[in-house]
Amino acid sequence: MFGATIPLSAQDISIFQQFNGRYDYTAIGNTLNSVENGPDGACEILTSSSADLNLSSNQNIVAAYLYWAGSGNGDLNITLNSISISAERTFSDALDTARVFFAAFADVTDIITAQGNTTYTISDFDLTTTIAPFCSTGTNFGGWAITVIYEDASLPLNQLNVYDGLQS
Repeated sequence: MFGATIPLSAQDISIFQQFNGRYDYTAIGNTLNSVENGPDGACEILTSSSADLNLSSNQNIVAAYLYWAGSGNGDLNITLNSISISAERTFSDALDTARVFFAAFADVTDIITAQGNTTYTISDFDLTTTIAPFCSTGTNFGGWAITVIYEDASLPLNQLNVYDGLQS
């Protein structure tokens, strides 16, 4: 067993976008897990969750990227504040043949710019029929994050890099 290797398939973390100027970022997001995952926890998962965005009035949104991920091969069509979102790019990883994971990406700049500071709710993200085989090993999960890049004239000059991928 010590000499055995398990080949893993994943996408390396790499730079996705770079911003140069008076930029910074914030991120919001949430989990779909109703309890901490682990072999003794309930094997259940939510299909929606929310988080609040609170930028200052002098912080102007430049870009907003939605990432969501979970156990299994993926739910690649979800809803953000009642707007249908489809994955523009996807990532996958596997711990072994039984435990595979996905991540998805969508550029949601137009939505975040239009709605601004508010509560963002991800819904129709359904892994309820997927997570059962993952629960006994504590690898059951679903979650999401929105990375918001903003410009603020009071900031010093910065180089801001956004990296993405899925790697274990």
